[in-house]
Amino acid sequence: MGSTALNYINNFTVSNQGITDLRELLMLSVLKTGSLPEVLNMNYGVRNGKRIGGVGEFGLVGKSAPMCNPQFNNTNLATQEKVWELGNVSILERLCADDFVDTMVKFSMGTGNDKADMTGDDLMSIVIEPRLALALERTLWRVFWFGDKNAANIGAGGIITTGIDVDFFNMTDGLFKRLFAIAPTGSKQHVSIAANAQATYRLQHDSMFTQGAATSVVDELIYNADMRLRQSSDKFVLCTQSFADALASDIKKSNKGSDLQWESLFDGLVYATRYNGETIIALPVWDEMIRAFEDDGTKWNNPHRAVYASKNTLMAGIESSDLLGALKIWFSDDDQDVKIIARDDVGTMIWEDDLIMMAY
Repeated sequence: MGSTALNYINNFTVSNQGITDLRELLMLSVLKTGSLPEVLNMNYGVRNGKRIGGVGEFGLVGKSAPMCNPQFNNTNLATQEKVWELGNVSILERLCADDFVDTMVKFSMGTGNDKADMTGDDLMSIVIEPRLALALERTLWRVFWFGDKNAANIGAGGIITTGIDVDFFNMTDGLFKRLFAIAPTGSKQHVSIAANAQATYRLQHDSMFTQGAATSVVDELIYNADMRLRQSSDKFVLCTQSFADALASDIKKSNKGSDLQWESLFDGLVYATRYNGETIIALPVWDEMIRAFEDDGTKWNNPHRAVYASKNTLMAGIESSDLLGALKIWFSDDDQDVKIIARDDVGTMIWEDDLIMMAY
């Protein structure tokens, strides 16, 4: 079993003119995902099987009745109970010093009895730890949105790109699976995006930029939504970057001189704007994951998506008190290697099914 990141470290030349200091590495660009708590209702300390309940409105009350001997009613009060279903997510990595003695990493390794202990070396502090932190964040985006306990590759009747291990998805059901079930094709909570049905990547892209396509979708999302959603104080439209681009282009073409003013949110990681009184938040991480994980080789699976909801109803549950807890790194005296672990149980829930609109 090889060490974490070994194959890529081996790509660097070790010679007279090679890289001898890991600080000389230029980190490749990584897509910034944004902050999950800004778009999801995060719930910590959740246990699998835990039930949550809510109280809604009374049924109809108030009708004509005589003053003497009126009949008293037993009007129902709406209630709701849902159950958390969590699945395990574990990140388990290993580094052995033997794997790195012939690479550029040797210049930062210790000596003597401490040579095998790489926990304080530049490889860990400059390369591994920062990149694993990003990987942890992306793991949660993938699981919370794209998780599916019945995930299958395209050749097996599913939607996961051929060659990608479905174990990266099948620990729990993510929000997209729940949203597609709540707003199936043709339902009153679904708005169709015609461009998604096109046969190639290019046609899917170009069709989305047809004049009027994007604005009509947003208008339908909003005007057909439950009035309780439209009155919600934390409502927004979450969408793929592809849809946001088409919306911006559509408004510019349809309203000469008009343009969406995009505001940087979450330290510049995600961008938001307002259209027709609603907050629109573009999530390019959706685009990247759809293109990576739901690609049949000719087209993507619903590459343009938009969800109109309140943040409160898009729920993510985590068993610990933090996102996947703390990344734990230690040196094993017995095995003489470095081990890395992050483990947690996570899950999702749509709290109020009626307060959802989805376009795809």
